[in-house]
Amino acid sequence: MQTQETTKLAVVIDGNITQSQLKHWKYKYKKIVKLSIVDDDRNTLYAYFCKPSINIRSAVLQASKIDEFKALEVLFKNCYLGGDSAIETDDDLRLNITTSFSDHIQPKPVKIEVL
Repeated sequence: MQTQETTKLAVVIDGNITQSQLKHWKYKYKKIVKLSIVDDDRNTLYAYFCKPSINIRSAVLQASKIDEFKALEVLFKNCYLGGDSAIETDDDLRLNITTSFSDHIQPKPVKIEVL
């Protein structure tokens, strides 16, 4: 009797993550932010972040009162989900991508009308 082996190959997408990993993150965090950056060798690298909770925003705000770079590090450590490993190890790449993420999550303008 022959047995048939079925192997499922993981579909790898931008940032060397799998499609199933991305689906898991979307299920867990609802919204995922994907950022890309071009390194010195002209390779496009990708990073995935979840939106920060109010507690994370509070920690970032507290850290920013002492050191802006520390605040970005707090944001990265708490919201970075995965992506190309160079982003985790290269300070310049991590700083640039985290700064862009920080800009993206800033409060949106609100229209106020007194009636």
